[in-house]
Amino acid sequence: VQANLVVTTAAHISTILLYIYVPVCLKFFSWKTVFFTASALALAAIIAFIIAMSFIVSADSTAKAPKKQDTSIKPEGESYFSLIKRSGIIQIFIAIIMMGFLRDGIESWLPTLYSEAFNRDASESILVSVALPIFAIISIAAVTAVHKTKFFKNEVLGSGILFLAVVVLTVPIVFIINLDAPVFRIICLILSSLVCACMHGVNFLLISCLPGRFSAFGKAATTSGFCNAFVYVGAAVSMYGMALISDLLGWRATIISWIIVAAIGVVSSVISIKAYTNFIKTQD
Repeated sequence: VQANLVVTTAAHISTILLYIYVPVCLKFFSWKTVFFTASALALAAIIAFIIAMSFIVSADSTAKAPKKQDTSIKPEGESYFSLIKRSGIIQIFIAIIMMGFLRDGIESWLPTLYSEAFNRDASESILVSVALPIFAIISIAAVTAVHKTKFFKNEVLGSGILFLAVVVLTVPIVFIINLDAPVFRIICLILSSLVCACMHGVNFLLISCLPGRFSAFGKAATTSGFCNAFVYVGAAVSMYGMALISDLLGWRATIISWIIVAAIGVVSSVISIKAYTNFIKTQD
């Protein structure tokens, strides 16, 4: 859990630095500088990775820990499909798609929404781009802190709570989306960033934590692969879906679609909560 917090935080910090660095670089230097910098950083990352792996391999070979005896109950002959059906994860795949739709869709289209809905200069979108990863870091840190509490220890229940929070946060945006006063622009930015932050929290619970529940059956990696695949299904749909809705019906309709998608996430969480709760009780 803590390792996931460190890795995801580092990724978002790099995103913030990128959004700040690129405009500065384009203003004072050539666009080629951006690519030269990216190449230099990639080379540095390769060197750092090789050095780190050499230490890890060396430490692993000199301090082999004794294998812990496996006392978990593994149903004989149970297929993977039967396992995920029994755990309620099939319904949760729907929630994961909804999360991917909201998280990646908002991250991609919020700067455009902000610029077009409020008739603002495109340069202000940089502020929006920086705000999103900041809120994401706060969200992941918060969910990590409460992960072992009563409601968030159950990943499906915690995700349902976060989806419900998205519904509540999104409703006010529907009414202020086209109002031009600065206060409404700020509120819209904050609420939209919070919506995206909640989805990063769901991503932490369902993508980083939930697959570990299948480790006793030797299916953690398989489950993680499926969960990640469904995230990108939602992301792919949002890339075209949000653009299509905004073109045909406007940005207010796009915001309403966020509410509908989040509501589907709530429903899918509720549907699977009983089966998933019974599934994890055998491991606690």
